[in-house]
This record gives sequence, structure tokens and C-alpha cells, in this order.
Amino acid sequence: MSTKHGFYYKEGHEERLFIDSTPVKQVIDRLSSPPTPFILYSLNQFQHNVNTYQHALNDLAPIRARLSYSMKANYNPHLLSILKSSKVMLTTVSGGEMQLALSNGFEPSKIIFNGNGKTDESIQMAIESGVLLNVDSLFDLEVILKYARQLNKIANVLIRVNPILGDSNVHAYNTTASKTSKFGTSIDDLESIYKLIEDNHDKWIRLFGFHCHLGSTISNTQVIVECVEKMIKLFDMKRFHHLRFLNIGGGLNIDYKRYANRTANEPEEHISIPTIEDYVQAIKQPLQSIPNSIEIIVEPGRSLVANTCVIITRVLGQKQTGPIRQLIVDASMTECIRPALYQAYHHIDTVISSPQEERIAYDIVGPVCESGDFLGRERCLPKILQRGDFLAIFDTGAYCSSMSSNYNMRPRPAEYTLDEHEQIKVLKKRETNEDLLRTYCID
Repeated sequence: MSTKHGFYYKEGHEERLFIDSTPVKQVIDRLSSPPTPFILYSLNQFQHNVNTYQHALNDLAPIRARLSYSMKANYNPHLLSILKSSKVMLTTVSGGEMQLALSNGFEPSKIIFNGNGKTDESIQMAIESGVLLNVDSLFDLEVILKYARQLNKIANVLIRVNPILGDSNVHAYNTTASKTSKFGTSIDDLESIYKLIEDNHDKWIRLFGFHCHLGSTISNTQVIVECVEKMIKLFDMKRFHHLRFLNIGGGLNIDYKRYANRTANEPEEHISIPTIEDYVQAIKQPLQSIPNSIEIIVEPGRSLVANTCVIITRVLGQKQTGPIRQLIVDASMTECIRPALYQAYHHIDTVISSPQEERIAYDIVGPVCESGDFLGRERCLPKILQRGDFLAIFDTGAYCSSMSSNYNMRPRPAEYTLDEHEQIKVLKKRETNEDLLRTYCID
């Protein structure tokens, strides 16, 4: 494996964007006029991120700890292969994700199925296969018990608890532990769930632990400390003797603006983000009173995969609209919805540039027929950009490919990486217009 990993700029007479030890422009040239946009992965960066988390979790010893990857961030099977070889668990949120995990050889005991509204089919799949089910509510538990009886199998469950914490510094759409969250059951309302589990314990159901989720853009470790302090009080080993797991869901944010100071007039705003080691220490701090038999699970998604990808896009043109200079590119909200959905920031820059180039501010917009189809506001890019020039949209590994769509009947993009010999490897083929028509029943 290369000693370099991930995406970075290397300065010289030109500033070149690299993936691992290879210039990105070289990848583009070897693809020979590839259809854009496309997604480029550094799997070395992904493996590095996994290793960093697992190394940090070793500091929780003698308490055992496991890493679980939130598949909804990005479920490319090539990522799952790395996770499986690294003995990482998976947290799934649909029957499709669960089936993909099972078909990729993950042991059912290393898969968690979460969700506040599970379908009958997905519940049956989880019970039949032995996957760990998160009980989100009393009605959720009642349906799980119904199918456990029908299938004559014991359902292995965790309870999804809403710890109702204060501001965890996440976007409103990503808040999962507030008083009005749609996820989980309040600690004060758990007794009815406990009672139903007790009435069916070891016959149709077994309670293995508790799960909570704090959002995936955590930048304040104090909220983790408060959460763990609340959760460990739930472990009544006499009442439920199978208790084993405390799953601390959610994860760290990443610094999406770390490249911003490369160019003039870029936003100087940065968020203070704890390190992975800080995150683990925040979990460890309140664990002194936890039984030795309890195992900790942490389930980041974003901070494992976000910085492993860039989207490569071509310039279509530029125009002046009043006071605003617009740069139109062929990527859009169908490949990177986060700016339109959350007003999220992704750094955008050229693949090759000269330090002497004059830069001006652009609003970078896509071709989708929506006024909200923008990728960045007031970004400083070279004034001389022309149709066909390549740009990179950074940190698109999390919640971009997995949230992509065919809106405006746009084919979803190809996904590539470099193998250990720095040769291009196709991870996912680009969809065609024929692919989009195939599911329609046309006479």
C-alpha cells in the first residue's frame, strides 16, 4: 500500500490534485474522455480511517469495543469488503441494506437493523437470519413479537433509546436525540417495553442491550459523555441477564473547510472537531461503573468515509446574472444533494491550477431544473475556466452516492478507484438511459 493516502494538493510549477500517489489528471487522461460526473475513491484512505478508529478503541481496554459502520453513509460493496476483512460490524436501516450485508458474507450477529418504521418483510428477514433488531417503540416491539411467534424463532434485540440531550451541534435535519425526534423511546417511557419483553423473554425475544444515536456531525464530546452517563444506568443485569451491548450511535463531523484557505476570499470559518482519540476518551470517561461483561459499539459513518471520495465534474460554461457570476458544471444535486438539502459545504477546486492564475468568485450550479441545484456559493476559482475544464468536489464519500437520484432522468455516475498497482478499477458502472427505462412496463 502506498505511503500516501487520500486526496491532497502537491505544489510545484503547477498545483496538482493527487489521489494517493497518482495525479488525478493522470487518472482522467487514462480514462480517455470519461463521461462526467464520476466518483473517484481512495480505498487506502478508507482503510486508514478504519484502522485509526480501531486503534483508538483499543484504549477502552479492559472494556471490549467494536466498530460498526453505518451503511447508509455509503453502501458500495467494495467498501463492505474492506470492512468485513477488518472485522467491522454493520448498522443497516432497511431490508435492502440488510440483504446486501448478508449477501456479502457478514455474520448476522455482526449486523444491526435499525429503524423507526420497519416493514413486515424486513422484520421477518432479520428474525430468520438472526440479525440484531433495534426496538424503536412499543408498536415496533409488538410487530417483532408477532413475527417471532409466527416463525417460531427468538428475536435478538436492542432497545433504541432517545436520551433527550441538549444541543449536539448538528443540523436540524440530522438531529436524532432531541425531545421531538422521531427515533427511539424516551428513557422515561421504557417500562411498557420492558414489561412486554419480560413477558416473552427467552421464549420469543432476548434483550441484548441498548442503542442511542447522537447524529453524525458531533463536534462537542461533552454530549457523548452525557449520553453514556445516562445509558449505563439502564443496565439491570438481574432483570435482563442477556444484556451485553451498549451501542453509542452517531459519529464525528469532519472539517469540510480544511482546504478553504488555499484560495483567496474563501470562507475562513472552521469548526473545531475532536479527534477520533478525543471521541473514544469521551466514551471511556463515564464507563468506570459499567459491568465488565458489557461491550461497547460505536457506529460512525461520515467520519469513516466522507474524505475518501471526490466527484469529478466538467465545466459547461459561465455567465453573469446580475451581480453574480455563475459557473455551470455537469454535476448537480442528483450526485451531491447535501448543499441543496442541508446548505452543506463541500470544497470545490480545479484538478490542476497555476498559483499565478487570477481567481474570481462564482456560484457553482448544476444543470438540474431546480433553483436549489447549487454546489457552492461565492467560491474563488480561476477566471479563465472554460467548457471542458475539470473540477473536483471534495469529501463526497458520505451521503452523496447513497442519496443520489435519477431526477431529471439523469443516469447515476460511474465510481472508480486505483488498485494496489495504481491501475484504474471500476467499482460501479455508469447508468445508461436504457437502464432507467428498464423498470417501466411499456407495451
